[in-house]
This record gives sequence, C-alpha cells and structure tokens, in this order.
Amino acid sequence: MSQEWQEVARFGKKVVASGLTSSRFGNISLRRDGRIFITSTGSMLDELDHDDVVEVGLTGGLCPKNASSETCVHRAIYMCTSFQAVIHTHSPYAVALSLLEEASVEPVDGEGMIFLGAMPVVLGGFGTEELAESVSTALRSCKACIARGHGVFAGGESLNDAYTAACMAEHSSQVRYLVRAFQGPPKFRE
Repeated sequence: MSQEWQEVARFGKKVVASGLTSSRFGNISLRRDGRIFITSTGSMLDELDHDDVVEVGLTGGLCPKNASSETCVHRAIYMCTSFQAVIHTHSPYAVALSLLEEASVEPVDGEGMIFLGAMPVVLGGFGTEELAESVSTALRSCKACIARGHGVFAGGESLNDAYTAACMAEHSSQVRYLVRAFQGPPKFRE
C-alpha cells in the first residue's frame, strides 16, 4: 500500500493548498485491483500518513471503522463508472451554487463549457445510500457533480484527472457565481 497512500497524500496536500476544501473536509480514493484505498474519517488531507489511508473492498462487506464516512459513495461510483480515482471536496463556490441553482450548475467560462459541461446537483445526506445512488448515477455521464449543500464529487482515470475535474468544477462555479452576482437574480427559462 506504500505507493497508494503516498499518491493519495500528494493529492490531499494539493486539494487543501488550492483551496478546494479545508483540511478535515472531503476525501480521496483510488481503485486498484478490486480494492479501494480511501482516506480515513476525520483525517487531515494535507497531513496524511500511511495510517490515514484505509484499504476497503470494492463490493462492500466489512469496512474498517476508520474508513471515510463517504466510502459507500466511492464504492458506488467505482461500480457504475470506469473511474480509477475519486476526489470529494467541500469547494465553497460549488457548494454555494448548489444551493442557488436548480438541477445543475452550467459553466459559463469557455474551458468549463468545453471540458467539463453541466454539473448535476444531486441530493442525499452525508454518507447515505441515497447520496451514493445519486452521485454514481450522475457521474456515469460527467466528470463532476455537486451534492446540494455538501460538495463536489469528481472522478477520473487517475488522481490527476480527478483533481483536474475538481479544480475545473470550483473554477467554473466561481466564475458563474461572480457573473450571477453582477447580473442579479437568475432568469429561469420557460
């Protein structure tokens, strides 16, 4: 597990340093050979060591008590997509827009429109099967979605891909939020 925890730890530092989440919020996982390596619950993402990354089975069964409370969401994503890595952040602009937008957050910036597309806003309580179902369903057709009031779930073929999607999600959310602030209340389509 040496390589896996070091890779997760590297991206934990990046996620916090880039302002995508606070140190104790969010989680990161990798899928390898039918196993998931996921951050432990309550761990500080920018100070992870080998004890802070837990190995769990892909298909369920017993889960270590210290595994992330969002383990069921990561498992569902891996079961429904080809993603090999997932990053969950509590990105402030994405969370804010998830409370302001109806069904999705649509980027208005060029890169977001081309490379990310609309991000579904999904429902479900923290670490629940409802959240697992809604996130995994959304990520079948996009790189990132936002759990209403909770945060971004982004996936990719590597942690670099998932990190890029999480960064794009927050950047596009920030741009959309700023545009909305200058335009006034949204005009809903009929």
